Amino acid sequence: MMVTNLCTRPFSTVTLSADRWVGITTIPNKPGTKYLVSAYVNVTGGTISISGVDGVISASQRVSYVLLASVASPMSMYYQVVSGNPTVTVTGILICTWDEYQANKTLLDSIHYFTGDTMPLA
Repeated sequence: MMVTNLCTRPFSTVTLSADRWVGITTIPNKPGTKYLVSAYVNVTGGTISISGVDGVISASQRVSYVLLASVASPMSMYYQVVSGNPTVTVTGILICTWDEYQANKTLLDSIHYFTGDTMPLA
């Protein structure tokens, strides 16, 4: 398996802010590159929708989505409040190129994307 996690601190806890892009890693995206972003999202006190993710989230769950980078800035996440006054944190983050994900999809799916020390960090 050759997947490099582009998240510099995958197990740090990042607190997101409503209606604001919040950085989840420090490594800049390469414009024109397609990425897989997967993270464990914990929502308390309300419901949210995350940019790129189908449906509404109201509890703890892993979310994944594909992103085509348009600017050379660090990866970030964005959510909007659907109801309540939610607190939203993310951890267990995996960011890799779509090509690496596709080449290793069976293995990544079998370990539920990220288990800790299974991938080298960028």
